[in-house]
Amino acid sequence: MALNSYSPRFGRSLVHRSQRLAVLARLIGERPFSSQDELAHALAREHAPVTQATLSRDLRSLGVGKRPGHGGKAVYQLPSPATETLDRERQLIDLKAFVNEVRIAQNLALVRTPPGHANGVARAIDMLAFEHLVGSVAGDDTVLVVMQTQASALRFKRHLENLGRRTNGASS
Repeated sequence: MALNSYSPRFGRSLVHRSQRLAVLARLIGERPFSSQDELAHALAREHAPVTQATLSRDLRSLGVGKRPGHGGKAVYQLPSPATETLDRERQLIDLKAFVNEVRIAQNLALVRTPPGHANGVARAIDMLAFEHLVGSVAGDDTVLVVMQTQASALRFKRHLENLGRRTNGASS
């Protein structure tokens, strides 16, 4: 069985799959490639040689497609960053429906949720990109939110409480 000119020697890749995928994504992001042969040669130069079959699987795994590039020639492109429209809708639902209580201690906000909902609420809080938010940690029914100052923690608490009021006060 003949191997492609860019096949790894002895059928073994020099890097792990995850590393190869990262190199492949970087290469595609840096310059246009119009063929798998070009991509495979570039990967080999990066010490990540592949067979054509492996390259095809890697491209599919990354969601890479061919789209018209500059000048109309089809080139490989990474998918555009996923829009988080549905995530944003879920974020509002999680914040409106599952925040039971918010308590402040200095620059910390403790957010209580029903059991099993803290992770969803923490993700929604992180996606808010609230000013002065340092980060959050979720348990099963509690989210610890770290703010830069006590004033920003109080603003954060008011924001969550206002979201809850809009839901509770809205008519069906």
